[in-house]
Amino acid sequence: FLNERAPEAPDEVLLAGALVAHMEGRGHACLLLDELLDDADALLGWPADAAAALQAALSDVPADADAWRAALQASPLVATVDMRGALRAGAPLVLHEGRLYLRRYWDYERRVAQQVLARGVAPMPVDTSAVREHLDLLFPAATGGDDVAPPIDWQKAACGLALRGRFSIITGGPGTGKTYTAARLLALLFAMDASPERLRVMLAAPTGKAAARLKQSIDAALGELNDQVGDRLPLDELASHIQPARTLHSLLGARPDTRRFRFDAAHPLEVDVLIVDEASMIHLEMMAALLEALPPMARVIFLGDKDQLASVEAGAVLGDLCRGAEAGRYRPETLAYLEAATGQRVPDAFAGDGPPLAQQTVMLRESRRFGGPIGQLATAVNQGDSRSAVALLHTDRSGALAWLDAPSPTDVV
Repeated sequence: FLNERAPEAPDEVLLAGALVAHMEGRGHACLLLDELLDDADALLGWPADAAAALQAALSDVPADADAWRAALQASPLVATVDMRGALRAGAPLVLHEGRLYLRRYWDYERRVAQQVLARGVAPMPVDTSAVREHLDLLFPAATGGDDVAPPIDWQKAACGLALRGRFSIITGGPGTGKTYTAARLLALLFAMDASPERLRVMLAAPTGKAAARLKQSIDAALGELNDQVGDRLPLDELASHIQPARTLHSLLGARPDTRRFRFDAAHPLEVDVLIVDEASMIHLEMMAALLEALPPMARVIFLGDKDQLASVEAGAVLGDLCRGAEAGRYRPETLAYLEAATGQRVPDAFAGDGPPLAQQTVMLRESRRFGGPIGQLATAVNQGDSRSAVALLHTDRSGALAWLDAPSPTDVV
């Protein structure tokens, strides 16, 4: 295709175009030129014969990324982003800050970034004393013993932060209580809303199975919460405001023979609060469509494990948005708000100067489902700590883990 569009294009431009198309097929939105030149084998993960052929092809490419970028910028096949964010019309590839995109994926990424920035730049004002009262009801205080401070309740912190934003992320591994937290967040939003009788709540997930599971989990959590708080919160009325959970395609109004949805920026969804589960499965194109279909003042809360269930199509959106979530990076004003609204002092280890999105992102850290050796192994794998993972497999005596010697990986499968 590229050769037909520009027969005079040099080999390094055609090679870059082929590689970015390959990366898109592997679920990546772009090709990082620096990483390709530094370690093509690690970036692409090709078998030895294909990697050798690529290295031979790369020998004809400029040895440094700056020279390669210059060749790309000179090609009519490649558009670059000017100071206003505009592109030259017609070019199928886009080069932006050392990243090469297929044009439509650059556009999806730009649209997602615009929506996230528009929704998450400034926190909404809230009555912290009222928030504290409701959060203490929803999350009864834990005790840490006579001389031990109770651990930070990240579920409570997540509800407090999500209350003051129109874009929030609650991430965490299996069993950390993401939907449990979401149910309490809904109760908090309902209690704090000036007109709760008008609140429109929607639930969605990428698949039908995930959507059904989300609704069941929310209903169960609200039922448990109702037993806990009694008539102090009108949870039965809240439940009547929650619409049946739907897939994202159904929510947006997918239509045959077109990639366009019924609901978009010109025809937004009629919703005040949208909770989306299994958000790690949402690809870049779907995320752009979803965010643009939300009314400007609607709240969206994404739930998901950033280390699990990646999207099938290009763009690991949740993983990119949650990068650095383990560290928190909460600014002084965020920490002060959390202490006032939740009664908890976040440890200094989670302080920092993170971007606005980090102030609306919380990672749940305590698994109620997996503990002991399995939980330790999962943590080691997610952190890329192979030494600790292998040690656990060799030394565990509980029977939960085992090291299996095999001549090759295929023997295990």
